[in-house]
Amino acid sequence: MQTWKRFVRWLIFSVVLSLVPLGVSALIRATRGQAVTLENLLANGELLLIAAALTSAAVGDLLGGTGKRPVRELIAGGSCIVLLAVSALYFADVSAARASQSTIDLGLVRSISIVLFSCALLSSGSCVLLSED
Repeated sequence: MQTWKRFVRWLIFSVVLSLVPLGVSALIRATRGQAVTLENLLANGELLLIAAALTSAAVGDLLGGTGKRPVRELIAGGSCIVLLAVSALYFADVSAARASQSTIDLGLVRSISIVLFSCALLSSGSCVLLSED
């Protein structure tokens, strides 16, 4: 039961709270009469930063565990590290492209952000479930 309690705590205080700025951004856009779409909410790569933060925190939880399921822990932890690197590097590139006003495919940025965030949820949630108190 302790594992599920830790998982729910992670879900609420890590995942949900990390998405609050995107929700507030949607509210601000709507209040100003601007379109609220996934593309304009995610085109700057913010979801990539959230994915990086979730995965790095989850690896920290996992590495402090007792190692009762080493293969699963290696898969979950390794996946988080790969996702952390890809998300951070892709965010850096998207930010640089936007800053230099280069043409980028905003729909592709949105799609990749959603895929990486979804994978980050899965792998970091696995780390939290596999970690021991």
